[in-house]
Amino acid sequence: MIRFSNLIGLFLTLAILGACSSKPYVVTDYLSGYDFSTLKTYHVAEARQETKDEILISPFTFSHIHSVIDRELGQRYQQPPADTKPDFLVNYHIVIEEKLDPGTYDRLYGYGYYGRGYRYYYPAPLFYGTTGSARVYNQGSLIVDIVDAKTEKPIWRGVSEKRLRSGLTPQEQREILTSAVVEIISKFPPM
Repeated sequence: MIRFSNLIGLFLTLAILGACSSKPYVVTDYLSGYDFSTLKTYHVAEARQETKDEILISPFTFSHIHSVIDRELGQRYQQPPADTKPDFLVNYHIVIEEKLDPGTYDRLYGYGYYGRGYRYYYPAPLFYGTTGSARVYNQGSLIVDIVDAKTEKPIWRGVSEKRLRSGLTPQEQREILTSAVVEIISKFPPM
């Protein structure tokens, strides 16, 4: 017989593990009315490092993204013979933006909206109000575009965004990118 306290411990462990293994946030958009069932062959274009942010990204990172996209699409589509044009092309980009988190500290209630309940005592003139400073963080976006090879027009886009923490090792970066690519490609073609 399972004791009640053991059962609670099991549920808490599962909840924590579930929170740690959350999927990346992915948004997709596509050309309405396009017949995606006609797509059979693909080609993944090489990433070009054109902007200052892209130059700061390692060429090994781009190579890793390229191979994961190729692996994921290769499970459902084929590479065309060398002398023929594919049905669709795949382009990918990485965008890193600085974002501002205006997190403030409320002296009466604590941190943020959900901090209600914390109470710090200050002298009367300083007792109520907000203090604190805005925090700057990096937001990373992986963008995958699918282009019709005949018309050279975009037909589908998938974007995965994630708040980046500093100090990631190259292996940690690749694990995050692999998860993002897999989740993006799983949404193609649109249902």
